[in-house]
Amino acid sequence: MVHVGIGYDVHPLAPGRKLVLGGVEIPHRLGLQGHSDADALMHAICDALLGALGEGDIGQFFPNHDPRWKGAASKVFLQEAARQVTSATGELSCGRHDCRPGTQSHAPCRGDEIEYARGAGNKPKKDRHQGHHQ
Repeated sequence: MVHVGIGYDVHPLAPGRKLVLGGVEIPHRLGLQGHSDADALMHAICDALLGALGEGDIGQFFPNHDPRWKGAASKVFLQEAARQVTSATGELSCGRHDCRPGTQSHAPCRGDEIEYARGAGNKPKKDRHQGHHQ
């Protein structure tokens, strides 16, 4: 049986914050506002993984009122979500699509950080849709 989850996360841009996507800091004058590092990409992946298991969202596992997660790197959250999946199913496979112009230069770094956080033994897939811009 195949379980599929869809993740979605939004954080407002704010001054005085780092912009972190996929575990990679991207130089920018604004960053994402949040309790942790606000890495919306890793948060969305976590929600997708937990959703595929029929579990709650990232906020139930790592509540934003818990001081332990203040400023935390989201790779900690992704490592736990991946552990939950591999404990339940023994395998984790995911893909990513890079469609947004201007972010491709950071894509290889994001992939490395996400791969590290997901853990060994998991299968990555990547597809970049050339010419598809939103």
